[in-house]
Amino acid sequence: MSIAVGASPQQRQHFIKILNNRVKIPTTLLYDVKTRWNSTLNMLERSVRFGEFTKDWLQTYAEFTPP
Repeated sequence: MSIAVGASPQQRQHFIKILNNRVKIPTTLLYDVKTRWNSTLNMLERSVRFGEFTKDWLQTYAEFTPP
């Protein structure tokens, strides 16, 4: 999901726009960094926290919805 949101500036801006309407301080999804042992955990925790925003984002970018 992080890669899909960050794939283009438009997709990233759309995700931030969704967050701006609902949270005080918008942040983005995190990427997994293979050299940092806790980055996968951080990425997954933030993805879970942003679950409802991700669903809204996927309504616009349905090509990233799993089959």
